[in-house]
Amino acid sequence: MFAFARPAGPAGGGAPRAVRRGRVWLPRAAMWMATAAVLAGVALVQLGDSGVPAWRRLRAQDAQLGREVDELTSRNAQLRRELESLRTDPETLERLAREKAGMRRPGEEVLIVLPAPESRPE
Repeated sequence: MFAFARPAGPAGGGAPRAVRRGRVWLPRAAMWMATAAVLAGVALVQLGDSGVPAWRRLRAQDAQLGREVDELTSRNAQLRRELESLRTDPETLERLAREKAGMRRPGEEVLIVLPAPESRPE
């Protein structure tokens, strides 16, 4: 056989040198450390301040703000209707003048009804 040619595989055949010397733990330890780092990262993402609890809190806040927007939108529509009624309906304007300002027409008398006083049993 020629001196420069050697058979394929490790010298002497059999297992690689690292396995023969007992260094298999080094790649396994690196794999376990990487797995532990990934699991720690996942735990931090899930349980940290910017994780799932924060996401749930933001969803609840979004729902609450959505309800407030709906309430304010309906209140705004109601106020717009009242404003339009005040601009166009003289009866509404008269009713408000009588109720809020205590106004009356000439010749009318306004009667104010007071609640009955509470009677105390003696």
